Amino acid sequence: MEKSDRAIPLRAIDNYGKTIQKCKVVLSDYPDSKYVNDAILLMAKAQFYRSEYDDAISNLKIIYGQGSDQQVAEAKYWSAVCKWKKGKTQTAINELSEIIKISSDSNIKAQCHLSLAEISSELDRDDEFLFHLEEGAKIIKDRAEKGIVYNKLADIAFNNENYIVAEGAYKEVIKNSLTKVKIENAHLQLLKISRIQGDHRSAERKIKSMVVDEKFKNIKGNLELELVQLYIAQKDIDNAVVRLESIIKDYERTKTSSEAYFLLGQIHLSDIWKPEFAKEKFTQVKKEYNRSEYGPISDSKIKAIDAYNKSLEDLKIYETIKADTVLKDTVVSDSINNKIIKPSESYEELLYHIGDIEAFSFERLDSGVVFFKKILEHDSDSKFYPKALFTLSLIYSDINDSLNSEKYKNILLSQFPSSDYTSYLFKNNDIDKEIRPIELLFSKAESLWDSNPQLSMEAFKKVIQADSLSEISASAAYFLGYQYDFTFAEADSAHKYYQWLTLRHPKSEQNNLAKSRAKILKQLVIAAKNDSITTVN
Repeated sequence: MEKSDRAIPLRAIDNYGKTIQKCKVVLSDYPDSKYVNDAILLMAKAQFYRSEYDDAISNLKIIYGQGSDQQVAEAKYWSAVCKWKKGKTQTAINELSEIIKISSDSNIKAQCHLSLAEISSELDRDDEFLFHLEEGAKIIKDRAEKGIVYNKLADIAFNNENYIVAEGAYKEVIKNSLTKVKIENAHLQLLKISRIQGDHRSAERKIKSMVVDEKFKNIKGNLELELVQLYIAQKDIDNAVVRLESIIKDYERTKTSSEAYFLLGQIHLSDIWKPEFAKEKFTQVKKEYNRSEYGPISDSKIKAIDAYNKSLEDLKIYETIKADTVLKDTVVSDSINNKIIKPSESYEELLYHIGDIEAFSFERLDSGVVFFKKILEHDSDSKFYPKALFTLSLIYSDINDSLNSEKYKNILLSQFPSSDYTSYLFKNNDIDKEIRPIELLFSKAESLWDSNPQLSMEAFKKVIQADSLSEISASAAYFLGYQYDFTFAEADSAHKYYQWLTLRHPKSEQNNLAKSRAKILKQLVIAAKNDSITTVN
């Protein structure tokens, strides 16, 4: 189950071929042997793994007439999964479900549930996937395999925010897994679940007892970091900072200190509001551990802080010019204005950029809202005026302030009925009377794909650049991520666009499709960096 989504190595394919030849020798040289049925079953399994499904099914049918009850049940299972691999998914589901009903063999039942889980995953049936995975885990007798399946169940349930299932599964990992790392990780995940569910006092007691327990010395740093997360969850920022400063000293030049620096940067950006100090902390993340998973996020935070400061400086230039215009001596005023070089961005664009960084990069929604509202106090002809209305409506919707959300939504509808932003917010209403410009861009990008994929990819990027907030841009980003993932095999580029969806369109259908793949790609990107780096600075 743990390797079900990985390609079978060529060496294994070759070994399966040798197994088939040996089985054929048994069948031809010893036709009366008591091992004939076992040889047929083994040959059919090897044929399955070599994707020789028709040959496997033909051999399995022989077992139906001459095998024991247990062999027949096993043959029916392998026949069903062969049909699944051939594309007869519903037939496979029906046959596997029937085997579960009639079979008394717990191992066969477990295999059926695990295969049904894989089929459900393939069909994006999340509830059925978790159900069959959990049922399979319950039935499995082998402790090691039980631990593997429960670990997979727990991780998937946790990522899907199904914390009740995840909690039970992680407890089973602790009981059954033979891998120390997975048992330690299960303990950490249980603490996270307690924190997420608000059971802070219980989690804090457990962490403090585990930190002094020699059994958990390998994850002591992780436990310290989880304690910090508990403090942050309780808005106890002072204790969080004190603990993080201690971690930095105790775990110097490690993944633990790297994460501690990242959390300090986050705190000074979102809670204490010292952006320059936050930048210093983010800069330390890769210096502590240059393969840190927080490295790319820290880099983006540093860029956001620099862009924020630059936009603020440019905004001050406009304010200086505005102040000069009130001078009574217009000749002097004109002279001063001629010496001042205006920024390339408009005043409204700078306001929007600052608000965007405040709200979405720094996670300071209230501050971001202030800048978006300032746009509404200025030129209503600016293209950032409807964009600000749109963003305010979404922000208030996300914080469940329906009154303000509807207010800005309706202003947008009344003043800009034909804009892309209006059509997005009212996409279930019939207010689209003609094709929008961004739809034309998207259509052009689509039409280029068959004749010139590279040009098409560039055209899809222009869709995103034209309007990052439009629902069309979410489709463009998903297309880019998908093609970089499966056509061009560029994991880092694919991950970039999948992550963009998470940041810009977290509730979109495209993000729902991309997020599970994004998690896999994140690990691949980190692994690739690990392979390319031989030293830690």
